Amino acid sequence: MSRPRKQHEPLDFSFEEVLSTIADENKPLLQEAGARPFVKWAGGKRSILSELLARIPKTYRTYCEPFIGGGALFFAAKPEKAYLSDVNFHLVLAFVAVRDDLDGLIANLKIHVTKHDKDYFMRARTQLSREKDPTKVAALFIYLNKTCYNGLYRVNRAGEFNVPIGSYTTPTILDDTNLRSASRSLQGVEIKQHVFSQVPVENGNFYYLDPPYHKTFDGYDSSRFGDKDHERLAAFCRALEDRRCFFMLSNSDTPFVRSLYKGFKIEKVSGARFVSCKADGRGKENELVIRNYE
Repeated sequence: MSRPRKQHEPLDFSFEEVLSTIADENKPLLQEAGARPFVKWAGGKRSILSELLARIPKTYRTYCEPFIGGGALFFAAKPEKAYLSDVNFHLVLAFVAVRDDLDGLIANLKIHVTKHDKDYFMRARTQLSREKDPTKVAALFIYLNKTCYNGLYRVNRAGEFNVPIGSYTTPTILDDTNLRSASRSLQGVEIKQHVFSQVPVENGNFYYLDPPYHKTFDGYDSSRFGDKDHERLAAFCRALEDRRCFFMLSNSDTPFVRSLYKGFKIEKVSGARFVSCKADGRGKENELVIRNYE
């Protein structure tokens, strides 16, 4: 194994603008033999997946992803050993349920399929923060993800899910085939709920970091990922460098981000990210892929 190579102003977005940034994430993947993400997720990596796959190190010990989101790269890369984590409690419960209690999860999703309408959606939205059974929580989360507006996960300061219902005619609440594929992919994978800095750091591991992008929507849990968090993440990446780990990071192409990772390999790629609710403001936007290895 080769060794890795050794301010700005806040930007506010309306709710409609935030929703438009993930419109492309609702489209099915053109590829895929095997598992794919079983939830929609803002900032999903579908549009640049081929770019990321081409940049993964040829050899590494454990695949680690501290901002798992939908897990597009994990499912596509099919690593032999993996450690997945996220700060989002409901998302982590969903991954654990797919791994450990698939039959129970599917049984609960079948109930949601038969009862879905606007009134049921609103009751489920309230129930998400009250339900205690982990598998039922996971099923509620997936149901809401598949039926809310554009699959957005947004919560208020109290941590309560508050996205409105989407305008789908026949939402795919239960994709039995993909859930079973995802469950097979997750067997033996360690899944934890914590912040990125708590991920175990070990020599030779590969870390893919996909944080909430700088100057974009960051309300996917009750906390916010601001400039100080991006600075802490950059410091974490330098610690990975010092421990002879491999890391690859995705983020917005902003002067602030470029300054944080000066000295590392920074490449610009084009991803389908909508940045405005107005039709003439939509299109592909540049983003960065940053690495500490060739």
